[in-house]
Amino acid sequence: MVEIIVQYVLIVLLVTGLGYLVYLLKDKDINIKDDYFGLAYVILGSLDADESTPENVKKILRCVSSSVQYVEDNYRNAENIFKEEEAINMAKDAISLLSFQSNIDNESIKYLVRLVAAFLPVTNRIVE
Repeated sequence: MVEIIVQYVLIVLLVTGLGYLVYLLKDKDINIKDDYFGLAYVILGSLDADESTPENVKKILRCVSSSVQYVEDNYRNAENIFKEEEAINMAKDAISLLSFQSNIDNESIKYLVRLVAAFLPVTNRIVE
């Protein structure tokens, strides 16, 4: 009998905790379906209030994606460290063309480049 009561109490606490989590997310105006793997919140935190829109996040992700794709196509046999640095520099240049008033820090761009590179299709290069 005591075990059943404890189970019901734990279920009530779980539901209450989940409800509180949803309340906190709504209170901070975070829309989970528009937050790409938590990246939108990180990128939007570094932009000004008037620049922090989901459209700008999509533009930034497209710039980083096209930079990584270009580097992978043109520097196929280069070392990964060189390709990462080249992609970071190209992504910075592409993002600067978007003319935001605030800057996105280098660490965020580096993580975005690594994430985009992980989503690229597998090459046929033999790993030694």
